[in-house]
Amino acid sequence: MGLSRRALANPTSVRTRFAVSLLTNGIRSIIGFVGGLLVARGLDPAGYGDLSFLLGSFAAFRTLLDMGTSTAFYTFISQRRRSPRFYLLYYLWLAIQFIVPCLLVAVVLPQPILQKIWLGHSRGVLLLALLATFLQQQLWQTINQVGEAARQTVKVQALNLVVGLGHIALIALMVFSKWVSVAHILWLYVVEYAVMSLVALPLWWVRPTHAEPETGAEVTSDKASLGAFFRETLAEYRSYCAPLLILSLATFLGDFLDKWFLQLFGGAQQQGLFQISVQFSAVSLLVTTSILRIVWKEVSEANASGDKARTARIYQKVSRALLVFSAILSAAMIPWAKEMVLLILGPRYLQAWPVLAIMFLYPIHQSMGQIGGTMLLATSRTRTYMWISLAIMGVSLAFSYLTQAPRSGLLVPGLALGAVGMGLKMVIVNVVSVNLQAYVIARHFEWRYDWLYQVVAVPLLLALGFLSKALITWMGMGQSLAMPWLASAGLLYGVLYLAGVVGLVWTMPWLVGLERAELRAILDRRMAVLGG
Repeated sequence: MGLSRRALANPTSVRTRFAVSLLTNGIRSIIGFVGGLLVARGLDPAGYGDLSFLLGSFAAFRTLLDMGTSTAFYTFISQRRRSPRFYLLYYLWLAIQFIVPCLLVAVVLPQPILQKIWLGHSRGVLLLALLATFLQQQLWQTINQVGEAARQTVKVQALNLVVGLGHIALIALMVFSKWVSVAHILWLYVVEYAVMSLVALPLWWVRPTHAEPETGAEVTSDKASLGAFFRETLAEYRSYCAPLLILSLATFLGDFLDKWFLQLFGGAQQQGLFQISVQFSAVSLLVTTSILRIVWKEVSEANASGDKARTARIYQKVSRALLVFSAILSAAMIPWAKEMVLLILGPRYLQAWPVLAIMFLYPIHQSMGQIGGTMLLATSRTRTYMWISLAIMGVSLAFSYLTQAPRSGLLVPGLALGAVGMGLKMVIVNVVSVNLQAYVIARHFEWRYDWLYQVVAVPLLLALGFLSKALITWMGMGQSLAMPWLASAGLLYGVLYLAGVVGLVWTMPWLVGLERAELRAILDRRMAVLGG
């Protein structure tokens, strides 16, 4: 995707920020994907499962300690300018979130309890995983949030790209030198994000510069006394986060127990098979992750200014477009799940292909769910978000246990489906939950519940994918993993599938939130650019 001079001249515009975010996130997704595959091949399914369990469990604890403050922080700094003391207070809160769990793991919790919670991992490895998770998912994400709120997407994405390039280079070096272990990978995360945080912090995040002029609308004044400043800030966070406290606990239980049930009942190998499938499926969320913070900023600002029409327009168009785009990517890859696993990961991961096929369905509605969650949080409807999430998490936990528990030996037996069961649970619960969320949003904002595009687009795109592969197979192609045959089959498959997608969107442009006239105008502009 190219950027025009006019776009680069206005780096704070929504269009430029999205273009830069999409381009750099695309590159970073490829880099992260390749890096994850290198780690998976360098370890094995069990080793990759242990690494995923450690990082995922501490990410769940991070959610518990965060208590919704990170979403409040980003919403507040997106709405208006804040004083330096507002930022410094939040940074002190981050330090507390790191120190408390470190003390628990290093000093307070006895070894037998640690063994039961983390299923045999040593105290040293746990501390290393805790540090890696904090640097990557708290400190670095906060730095990204402040930059995005200041509409500095170009700088933020450039730094993220540097991190990604450095990461894959070091991972490749470790793999080829046969120096890969769970501990070594954790150390790599620690060094990478510690160095990049030190590099990034001085740039603008101590006192970020916003594109809009100061209007005196800061909630806390630089001239206010420290006590008054603290009370006002605490009251603002309390009002926003109070409904999220219970949700933080429920989210922690959901995230942690999902991984814990799979690790306990299925073992590290099943954990690895499931997590590598999650790694593949994340490719379909490329556009969603690129635009999410931008949508958050624009919705938060539009809602704060009372522009209901703009809020509705952003939500409806973005929801449709992102779900259909995710479905296009996922439906293209599902028919080739087995071939992808064999070619990229090798025979050791062959059992992962049914899980991968299932998990490719997950990002389709996950994109819609992330936009819906952004709508509720960016407009400070945290109580609504809490009740929806709590209801779904209760159902999700019950299904997690039933799909993972053994068929006998426990008071409540399960199905012992391992990674396949976890994938099925994720997809089914996700589809139900995001539609419940969309229905509630429609009621709150008093617009029509939009659902028809889902039941039309997803089945049609899946049919296009399987039909295109069937034609390839009928022509005698795609049955060999030898590169010349596979490349020619993939190229022909891509042509057939994309032709079908273009025909579908042209026939039913409403699926992506466009009218026929809007679609024609977009094509005319693109043709004019190419012609010029």
